[in-house]
Order: sequence, then C-alpha cells, then structure tokens
Amino acid sequence: MYAVILGLVGGAGALFFLWLLHMGELLLIEPLGHYHYLTVTAAYKHPVVPAFHIYWFIPVATTAGGLLAGFLVYTFAPEAEGHGTDGAVRAFHDTGGYIRPHVPLIKSLASAITIGSGGSAGREGPTAQIAAGVGSIMGGLLRVPDDERRLIVLMGMAAGLSAIFKSPLGTAIFAVEILYSGMAFEGDALLYTFISAAIAYAVVGSINGWTPLFFVANQPFGSALNLIWYGAVGVCAGIVGAILPAVFYGIRDAFRALAWPNHFKPAIGGLLVGLIGMVLPGILGGGYGYMQLMLEGAAGLSLSFLLLLLLGKIVTLSLTIGSGGSGGVFAPTLYIGAILGAGLAVLLHFMGFTTISITTLAVASMAAVFAGAARVPVASLVMVIEMTGGFQLIMPAMLAVSLSYIVQVALTRHRRYPTLYEAQVPLPMDSPVHQRLYQDIANELLRDGKIVLNEDTLTRLIGDRLSAEHGIPFIRGNERLFRVPLPAGAPIIGRSVRSLALTNFVIVAMVRQDHHLVPDNETSFMVGDEVVIAATPDAMDRFRHMMAPMVTRTPVNVS
Repeated sequence: MYAVILGLVGGAGALFFLWLLHMGELLLIEPLGHYHYLTVTAAYKHPVVPAFHIYWFIPVATTAGGLLAGFLVYTFAPEAEGHGTDGAVRAFHDTGGYIRPHVPLIKSLASAITIGSGGSAGREGPTAQIAAGVGSIMGGLLRVPDDERRLIVLMGMAAGLSAIFKSPLGTAIFAVEILYSGMAFEGDALLYTFISAAIAYAVVGSINGWTPLFFVANQPFGSALNLIWYGAVGVCAGIVGAILPAVFYGIRDAFRALAWPNHFKPAIGGLLVGLIGMVLPGILGGGYGYMQLMLEGAAGLSLSFLLLLLLGKIVTLSLTIGSGGSGGVFAPTLYIGAILGAGLAVLLHFMGFTTISITTLAVASMAAVFAGAARVPVASLVMVIEMTGGFQLIMPAMLAVSLSYIVQVALTRHRRYPTLYEAQVPLPMDSPVHQRLYQDIANELLRDGKIVLNEDTLTRLIGDRLSAEHGIPFIRGNERLFRVPLPAGAPIIGRSVRSLALTNFVIVAMVRQDHHLVPDNETSFMVGDEVVIAATPDAMDRFRHMMAPMVTRTPVNVS
C-alpha cells in the first residue's frame, strides 16, 4: 500500500518539479541571461554544435539564482543545500528515515531556482529528496516504526527518480544500491521500490509519453574487437570517476572554510559558474541537449572543444553544489560521461579507427563514469540503457561499467572522499541501522543466558564501538582484545592484511587518525595505526615476538 501511494506521489511530485524548473528558466536564465537551454528535441532535430557566441548576461542570472537559493536554503532548511540524494541516504542511515517536513518544499524551490538560473546541476537529487521527504512525512503521520519509515524513504526515492528519468527498473535498483559504496544492496526494500518506481513511471508516461529520455538510433556495437575500445572507455571512466569526487569535495570544503555568511556563498559560486558559462554555455543546467548532441555524433565536435566541456562541467558542477546551491549530480555526471565517450571516439577516428561509433561509446561512457564516481555499477548500467533505449549495448556497457568501478575503487582506496555520495557507508555492517541490529542480537543472547559475560563490560565494548559506526564484537573462547599501536619501523607497515596470512588471531578493527575502520584483506597498515586484535595470550605472545621491538600493549579482558 505504501509503495503504491508513494508511486503516485513520486509521479505527481516529479511533474510538479518539472513545472517549477520550466518556470525558473522562464523567469531567470531566459530574461536575465538572454540564453535558452538546448533541449533534447532540438538537438535531435538539428544535431549540430551551436556556433560560438559570448553570452554577456549569463553571470547576472547565475548570481541572482545563487543569491535567491542561498537565502531560501540557509534561512529555512540548511539540510536542503547540496545534492539531495545524499540527504535521503543520510536519512536512511542516521535518522531512522526522518526528514523535516518543510525540506521537500524548500528543496523544490531552491533547486528550481538554481537550475533555472543556469546552475550546473541535475534534477535527480532534488526529486529524490522531495519524494523521500514526502515518504518521511507519510511515515510520521501514520506513526510507523523507524524500520518501516526507512523503507518508505527508499520507495519515495525510487518513485521520484523513476518519474524524472523514465527508468523504472534502474531507479528501483538505484534506491537500494546507492546506500553503500561497496557491492551491496538493501535487498529487503527491492520489491517495494519495484512497485513504487513502476507506478511513478506509469503516472508520468501517461501524461508525457513513453519514449526514453534520449533519442538513440539502433546501433549495435559492431565487431567483437571493438570490446577493446569499450574496455578503454571503462578505464578512462574510472580515472575520471576518481578525479570527480576529489574536485567536487575540494571545492565544497574551500567554500565551507570561506569566512562569508552561508547565505551569500551560492551567489559567489553562481558568479563563477556564469563567468565560465559566458563562453561555454553548454555546461549550464543539466546539459541534456548537449548529451543528445554527443549521442547523435553531432557535426562540429573537436577534441579541444570536448575537453573544454569536460573540464568545464567538472568545475561548474563543483562550484554550483559545493558553494551551497541545490541540485543533483547524476545528470552532470552523465554529461561528463557522454563528453568523455564522444571524445575518445573522435580520437579513435583521428587515429584511423573509423568503424567505432560515437553514439555507442558515449552511451557506454555515460554509464561507466557514474558507475565509478557514485559506486552504483548495476543501477548505472540499467538506468542509462533505459534512458537511451540502447538495449543492444548492454554487453559492451557491462564491460565498461565493471572496469570503471574496479579502477575507481583502486584509485580512491585511501582518499578522504572516495565517492560522490558522502553519506554512503561501505557495507551494511558499517551502517548504524544494521549495527544496532547486531547489538540487539548480542544483548538478546546475554539476556537469555546463552553467553556468560559481564553485562557492563559487554555493553561498554559493544556500545563504544558500534555507536561510533565501527566494528562488530568478537567473542570466542578465552580470547582477549589487544589494542596495538604500530610505530615507525614495524615490520608490517606497508603490508596488507592478506599478506600476513594470520591464523592464530584476528584483526578486528583499526584506529587511524582517530577514525575507526573495519579492515578487509586489502587494507594496508600505516605508521600510527592502532590495531585491535582478538587472540589468546599465547598467540599474542607470538605476535609480540614477530613485531619486536614494539611498545607495550594493554590487554582488554572480555572473558
């Protein structure tokens, strides 16, 4: 029942937001900036890159839009700043699915102003937070428990995205995959996101038609040897997907450190975006028309022009959202992917490989860049295929998406901001939602007398580590937990957990610069780390001998 209701709400909310976007364009970018966005339909009918022209008034529109959006957001709902999907993910993990009731309305208005004035942002984040916020409101009115309200938020997110992108299957998967940066899904919610996404798609399709978001001719990927180029696309997309979060959050942190009132920071970002948009108007807004040009292999594409669009979009997206503007990152990331794929195809044509299609490489690259940057390979693949209707390209796109994800993870393993979605956690075991479940199970065992431990000790150890979102309790036989600092010169510095081939003890957790983490086989040890080891006293003595000389360890007895 909830899924059906949220499907209807998501469809209606998406239509309302699209209308707000249209009004924002009519009131801001067109009269103030003297510029009209290139639409998908116009690009399809006339696939030629627009002639160079300087639009002197664009900074007026983008600055005014940033000023209005900043006033709205920081006066009424500061959590509405940034890209809204992150807000919905954070609500799932940290607040029991609770989103303040006025956030959806403020997010709608601020995003329509930001994008409608020329801000380089997409419409998926606002729609996700709008529909998720309505789901949270509904959960509050019905007084459902937190575990149900979290599912309702995911249903709302899937419905809103399905309606805005006409991708019911992909967005249903997206809502359960975006929560984790590792290969994990919130499987319990999937059936419900299927229902809500299907209903929302039906609502929008019955009004706006059933055609995909983009027009793509039926072009098979050609010879099997072309898979080499799709593999190259995947590797390049993974590199771009690693660069994008670093630039995005680097600019965001720079704005946060700026000693100006938050209300005015989006105007500064808008001014900088406008100055770039004066000469590169194609980077403004979501860029759907320019994506269609790439998919058409438009006349007039050159490597220098495409490189400018690629770099310009990365910078202006970061300026728009990082300064406090409101919008999404999905469409701009697809834009970057389309430009990258088209650029690689143009380069291959220049090198004499004329059989490769600009269209097919652009489609695969759209999916691959977002798959890496956002760590959602399955959803990204399905969404892009649905949005373009390029079902014949599933196989080569699968290769590109997989390689992009692998490369991006490898390049960002020790980065502060590994993905575009800051609220993601690596795996379900890292989410406070599931950690509370683990703690409840442990407490249940204790209450039933199935384990014999001091209750105060158990509560302290589990509570301290799980409430901070790190680790799970390790209890076995007469083992004890040892917290061991690693000084310079320790033999395991620079080595991975896998390389130690540990058999007599288990590394339960690590403390690195006051941050706890649960190591996996690929985690490397660094100077200053503290490792929490579960071992018997005899095994710990052997570890001391192997690590000598080292500092004294203080054991914590849990037996």
